[in-house]
Amino acid sequence: MNTTHDDNAERITLRSHEGARHSEPLITDDESEFGHTNDQLQQPQQRHDDSESNNNNNDDHGSNDNDEEQQQPLLRRTYSQESGISTDSAPPPYEFYPPAKTFLGRAFNWIRAIPRIPRRHQAIALPLHQRFHSHHHSDSLSSTSIDSFASSAYPATCCSYYYHVCLGRLPRATLPVWLARCRWVLICISIFAIILFAFLLFCSIFFAPASLSPATLPDLQTNSSGRFLTLNIFMRPPGVTNNWSDYKEERLDYIVRYILPQYDVVAFQEAFAFGTRRKDRLIQRGRNMGYNHHVESPRHFPWDLGVDGGLLIMSRFPIRTFNTMEYPRGIHSDWLAYKGALHALIEFNPTQSIHLYTTHAQASYSQLSHQVDMQVRMSQFAQFHQFIKETSQRDNNIPMLLLGDFNVDAAVHDGSITEPSRSSSVEYQLMMDVLDGKGIERKKLYSVDNYNKEKEDTSNQKRQNGGKRLLYQDMYRLTLSDKVYAHYGYHPVTFGDIILNKNGEIEPAETILTDSEQVMTVQSIDRILWEQDRGKASSMFIRDAQVEKFLVQSNDMMSEYDKLQSPFTQISDHYGLSCVVQLS
Repeated sequence: MNTTHDDNAERITLRSHEGARHSEPLITDDESEFGHTNDQLQQPQQRHDDSESNNNNNDDHGSNDNDEEQQQPLLRRTYSQESGISTDSAPPPYEFYPPAKTFLGRAFNWIRAIPRIPRRHQAIALPLHQRFHSHHHSDSLSSTSIDSFASSAYPATCCSYYYHVCLGRLPRATLPVWLARCRWVLICISIFAIILFAFLLFCSIFFAPASLSPATLPDLQTNSSGRFLTLNIFMRPPGVTNNWSDYKEERLDYIVRYILPQYDVVAFQEAFAFGTRRKDRLIQRGRNMGYNHHVESPRHFPWDLGVDGGLLIMSRFPIRTFNTMEYPRGIHSDWLAYKGALHALIEFNPTQSIHLYTTHAQASYSQLSHQVDMQVRMSQFAQFHQFIKETSQRDNNIPMLLLGDFNVDAAVHDGSITEPSRSSSVEYQLMMDVLDGKGIERKKLYSVDNYNKEKEDTSNQKRQNGGKRLLYQDMYRLTLSDKVYAHYGYHPVTFGDIILNKNGEIEPAETILTDSEQVMTVQSIDRILWEQDRGKASSMFIRDAQVEKFLVQSNDMMSEYDKLQSPFTQISDHYGLSCVVQLS
């Protein structure tokens, strides 16, 4: 088959030879050749000469072959005909596919048998090099079918075919000239709007409280006692870890399975909700176990430049009223957390209730800044005292229990670290005085240099008492008692504990979760404080106040295999404290 091109008329004349087994294009003098070699196909070069010379050449060839050829109808040149060469490479029919032995193999053969585009012949796309681009040629390109466009310019896939089908049916809008000049500004605004929408959607999913399912178990009531627990569970926000992940998911599952069933009321610290749903899952799973009531720290969004306080109270008993508070920003990394305190009025029965408080104070990360850290903590304890006053002053006969991580080391480290501390540190005594409302001497809180530089404080917290200048003094007084210290006779270690190995050598009790700089510091920083006067008036009292280490190896509910597979040795870097509130 011989083909001659008339570029000016944009038409194709098809000529056939009798008895010819192969078709070859007839090349004119004014056109480039389809040069067939063994290795490549050379693309035709279209030359736009004068119409008269092209017509004369075509007439010469036509007169020479007038007896041997038969002119066929003229065909409109399409985009696929000028940009691709059909290879007649249709996929083999279904019966020629290798027989499938599996269901997936038969499904794959069945999918391959489905025509992906209407054309059965795939095409080899060839680039075009045109010297001129006429308006008539652009119209011919725009009028081409989707089939020829997809087969010549894009791979013959189902996705590309339907993409161009849908693209061709979409309405086309033209921007005004004044708006088209600002198209880059519009693109930037659109990208910013998409990013802002995605950010707000992310915040609504991971920062707002999740909806909870209805309670499935009735509220608990008792006339005898209730079991209480305080524990720093060390569930910091995502990305803040001491190792790969701090095993937060595994430890959360451990808490739900082995710790929550043992207690009636729990007070957790470092149960952060920022950027994660762990806290919501903990609340929901506790709700399924009968913890129908909870109080948590106010949640914060990224634009607050801080995370929530991480406090959580969960109770099987009804919570009649609750309150929350936040301290001013702390220092060091604690500046990023809105630490504070929680209050819950828990009802044991219609005639007996208890005020429960929990807090998490400023932490110390270095001995160099311990003095400044202590000043921040005392200021927080003074605010905690005012919070207690405002929420419990109306009910003077209801007992009061304070739980939490106070971050004040009560132990005195003047001997061997293996010996328990029976004496109380100076900072511990200052903390108790501030919480009681007695106030503290200024010189005990500030060094001499800082004392000379401090300006006179004229607030109500500083009064003259026997010639002594006191800070954080208040007329509302409490009589708090450390029940864990009363139970043991010394301040037990709750953070950075040690053990003795088989050779009698001292080793850290825990190294997976505890920071490497704080191992073997043997600190006593978690507290259970009981208001004695109110307890006597209500005939309630505290018993069995003790340390709960929550060691994996000591868990009798786990098999030996599960203990060996556990990636952590204890539930947190802190030990927990538990007690029983006896009603009568």
